[in-house]
Amino acid sequence: MNILKLRLFTIVFFILSLSNLVNAQCAGNDVTIEVCNKDADVANRDYDLFSQLGGSPTVGGTWSTTNPENFYALNQNTGVVDLWRINNFGMHSFVYTNTSCNQTATVTINLGGYPGEDNVDGSANACGDDNSVNLHGFLGSNVDGKVQDFNGLWEEDPSTITGFLEDNIFNAQAAGTGIYIFTYTVPDVNSCIGRTATVVLEVHPPPNAGFATSVNFCANDDFSPFTNFDLNGQLTGEDPNGTWSESGTNQLSDLNDSIINIQELYDNFGYNSFSFTYTVFPTHPVCEKREVSVVIDILPVLVGDIIADDICFGQDYVVDLEYDANLLHNGSFLIEYTIDGSPGVAAASLSGGIGDFIVDPDLVPLNQTVTLEITGITSVTPIRDVCPRVFVPPTTFLVASSIADVADICVQTDATVTINNILDTSGNFANGTFTTEYVLTRPDASTETSETFELAFTNGNATFSIAGSNFSDGGEYEVSPTILNTFPTNCKLADIFIVTPLPDAIQLDLIVDNNCDATQIDVLVDAPILPNGTYTITYDVTELGSNTVLTTNTINFTGGTAAYQIDVDALPLGNYTASVRSIQNDTTLCRLDFEFEENENFSRGGVPEAPQAATNQTFCLSDFPSGPTLMDIEVTAAGDILFYDTLTDTTILPISTALVDGEDYFITNSDPLTNCEGTERIQVTVSFSNPNAPTSTNVNPLFCAEDNPTLADITIDAIPGSSVTWFNTDNTELAASTVLVDGQSYFAATNSGGCNSSERLEVTPTVITVAPTSLLSDDLTVCGLDNPTVLALRSLESETENEVLWYSTETGGIALTDDVPLVVDTIYYAENYNTLTGCSTNTRVPVTIDFSDCDPENYDFFIPDGFSPNADGRNDTFFIPNIEVIFPNYTLEILNRYGTTLFSGDKTNPAWDGRNGSSTAPNGVYFYIINYNKGNSEPIQGRLYLNR
Repeated sequence: MNILKLRLFTIVFFILSLSNLVNAQCAGNDVTIEVCNKDADVANRDYDLFSQLGGSPTVGGTWSTTNPENFYALNQNTGVVDLWRINNFGMHSFVYTNTSCNQTATVTINLGGYPGEDNVDGSANACGDDNSVNLHGFLGSNVDGKVQDFNGLWEEDPSTITGFLEDNIFNAQAAGTGIYIFTYTVPDVNSCIGRTATVVLEVHPPPNAGFATSVNFCANDDFSPFTNFDLNGQLTGEDPNGTWSESGTNQLSDLNDSIINIQELYDNFGYNSFSFTYTVFPTHPVCEKREVSVVIDILPVLVGDIIADDICFGQDYVVDLEYDANLLHNGSFLIEYTIDGSPGVAAASLSGGIGDFIVDPDLVPLNQTVTLEITGITSVTPIRDVCPRVFVPPTTFLVASSIADVADICVQTDATVTINNILDTSGNFANGTFTTEYVLTRPDASTETSETFELAFTNGNATFSIAGSNFSDGGEYEVSPTILNTFPTNCKLADIFIVTPLPDAIQLDLIVDNNCDATQIDVLVDAPILPNGTYTITYDVTELGSNTVLTTNTINFTGGTAAYQIDVDALPLGNYTASVRSIQNDTTLCRLDFEFEENENFSRGGVPEAPQAATNQTFCLSDFPSGPTLMDIEVTAAGDILFYDTLTDTTILPISTALVDGEDYFITNSDPLTNCEGTERIQVTVSFSNPNAPTSTNVNPLFCAEDNPTLADITIDAIPGSSVTWFNTDNTELAASTVLVDGQSYFAATNSGGCNSSERLEVTPTVITVAPTSLLSDDLTVCGLDNPTVLALRSLESETENEVLWYSTETGGIALTDDVPLVVDTIYYAENYNTLTGCSTNTRVPVTIDFSDCDPENYDFFIPDGFSPNADGRNDTFFIPNIEVIFPNYTLEILNRYGTTLFSGDKTNPAWDGRNGSSTAPNGVYFYIINYNKGNSEPIQGRLYLNR
């Protein structure tokens, strides 16, 4: 960039190298040759590449090419190439490799193009229905092997241009009949002149047999209107010079005939398919003849009736079909049908006019009349078309699912009979009362017919009970209800159920002679004989607390009575449990319990010790929102605690009894295992405590958020010797250090002796939060030469509600007055101050200051042109006044006339003292380069004079 530093010197070195070593090229030297009009000389079919090599090649090598189009034109052993087989003009390279010296040489042929021969004598023909005519097929030569190049350019002659030519493909179908001229050009290749061949193509009209529309009839159609049916009427867009032909119907008398009699076709051949062909021959052999066929299809048809009787749910939904066998063949079919519009398909075997099919039960709603309609039929075996129309009237039927259900029961148990899906005479679910009776068949086959009764139905459903007195014997029963005046069906309404007798249960008992101080226990067993199982009976004595079994015995038997005695007189003092358990493994029905157990707690010397409690107990009412009860009295006792109103009262007070201030209560205890009650009662007197609530002269105090106020900052008046406890709205106790939230309520209670007052003082503080100031910018640009003050920062303010204070510290410090000068490299901070509340923002907004916004022209900016470093104290250094303020990122470079840098400076090293390192620079002219490095200010260079 510094043109004064650049010195250009040019040094030219000549290197001479001689070598007497010559490496012989046994592959020869590369050579480029040119071959034009390759087609003019048949010798070009055996073009010898080896003879074209330069130098002194030796035989024995092989030839290769990287162009796949040339692969089969080259003999790789002899190097002979058939240029007629290279059908692309341009550059072609062939490499000769001789492994004896591991050398290669390349023969490059610039091959002129061959466009083929003109074809203008009328032998180029195409059919007008060919959309892909390959024009290359009309070029070439009568000489075998002489084929035009394929990379030339096909173009339409302007006199016959169509726009339907793409490369070598011509869309004759789109162009239409006519004569079209095309040129095929191979361009110049070096000095080989480009060549052109011309093709005159005649497009001949193709024959058009048109489009044929076949006709379908059903075998039951009326054919009388079709006795003179003109086949020509089934053609569209055909050439008029065609002829009709047919096979085996004798409907056409000659080639001019196009009239047939469809009535005769059906009378003579029945339902069948008959084909008639229309043929149009071309006017030129390049086009092929065209044919279309009109098919007269007389289809078999289903004509008949369907019979669907009402069906009981659970049976196959079989539908019978009767049809006209003269109009439909025998075979396997798929019947398409609808049930109330829902489609279904069923397989059917039809023969001799009868058949049936099964309707999909998923399509048939139960207990309602549905309409069945056949909508179509498909012949599966044999495969053939069938008339899409069917002539079978729809029918209706109903699938009834009326059921009776009775669950198995035990003897002497009422049987509930549930009847579902009963229809009234209109086929709708029964609603209302219907006369009903039932027949009950017992296990001994005896029957009993009930009296008639009125049974209420809702949506076809009803229940009734048969008294358990009818089921005194176990066995199989059947109930058959009959409901009069309902929809008639042949479906049986009945259910069979089992009645099982109840088995006898074992009887266990324990008799303790004294529960509080026992000596003997009697175990009594009375067990019914089990026909298919056994009892396992275990009795034992267990010490309570340790669960140690002290006495045990187990008996297995099938039933009977037994009595056993347990001697407990020798047991140590304590609490015990006597147990007798029975487990039976029989499978008797109607048995609900298979395990039985009896337990009896008892003691040896079991009277509990008296309870312990403070005689006087005080209750803080704020700890008991609903008031204290007996449950809140602190008592230490073994077993259950019992409260009495007096020392001799026998009525136990409920544990939820509310305490009365100053009242006496009497307490004893009992062993919960043996129910043995203590013989002593203790007395407790209760009293209540409830301090007065605190007060305050200001329940809506005001705080500033920047002070982080807490509950301790709220002024509360409490009774002397007490403290204040704070709570939130959820009754959660709060620490005094809890930070206040604006508008949130807090509740103060007086705490005296650890008891909080039940009444609380609500305090709702207002915490003022001042938002950080919003400045127009976070940086200020000034000119340091103007000696700016804090007042300049005011231009950044946009506040309307708060006063902005300026600081030179992020926190703390003293607000700056407007006349305080701004200091370089200092960050200033803006803080919002609310004059109404005296609150400030928590955070200050930083602002950086750029002191370089100085226009040099406004501040007499100049660059000195000389200095005299003679140590006389005047003009001893070269520096540029105020440049560090106006251009704080500037650089200064001093150079001598040879471009050598003597001094590099910036705002940290602004002055040159006239020295070159450790030596003194001589008097003379020097050069400076100043890069301002600011905005669009361009670097500047100039001269200065040093004179000592």
